[in-house]
Amino acid sequence: IFRVEKGKQLPRLEILDDICMKLEIPFQSLFPMNEEVEKLKKLCRKLTYDEDYSSLETTLEKCNELLDKVDSIYTSIEFKKFILMHRAIILHKHENDPIRALQTLEPLVKLKNAVSEIDFGILNSMGLIYISLKDYENAHKIYKVIFNKIKNRNAIDDSTLYPRVGYNYALTMFKLKKFEVSLETIQEVLLYLQTHHLIYLLGETHYMIAILFKKKGLLKDSEKEINNAILVFSLTKNHESLEKSKDFLLSL
Repeated sequence: IFRVEKGKQLPRLEILDDICMKLEIPFQSLFPMNEEVEKLKKLCRKLTYDEDYSSLETTLEKCNELLDKVDSIYTSIEFKKFILMHRAIILHKHENDPIRALQTLEPLVKLKNAVSEIDFGILNSMGLIYISLKDYENAHKIYKVIFNKIKNRNAIDDSTLYPRVGYNYALTMFKLKKFEVSLETIQEVLLYLQTHHLIYLLGETHYMIAILFKKKGLLKDSEKEINNAILVFSLTKNHESLEKSKDFLLSL
């Protein structure tokens, strides 16, 4: 720490992550905030959510132009990862090329060395690609590691990271027919969403719990959860999921 403070040594990202965990502060808080970078990142996330991939491509070009002007070496590293992650999303979702998307993501982070939220985001994207390829074993390996890493952190900037990863981890275990552990994990996700007053993935979480309760023969519990899912999907106007939930209710 003395050598780092005196500027005699440039610490590895893993060392910085250890320091952040001891201080219970977000990893990103060590870096100077670049408002223009944050603005473009926020826009990229919105365009990804809206599935507006043409606009996302244009925004990523602006990101690349800004990348050369970033002073902080760590901010530059993280921003470059962010750009490449979203290029991989375009390859996967828009160009329907999951293999090239994986090839883009794999060099960016090693599972055992993942330390930052962008690392977890990259690995989450890799897991989703494996799920789309029905390679649930490889997806499970990724989610098992990063879910436990995220659980052990007291400070995370992105409040949706835990439920996103936890939901996908539970999904891979469901696909692998590990129903008990899947139910335990998705109930942890539900508790997190309720504790943090988040509606993000709330309907999907209730829906998955309903399915798992049905698998266990707990039909009353399943009915309660699917009604909760119907309520959330109605409030969020998620019509496709709402109809699917209503069909599930009729099957009980």
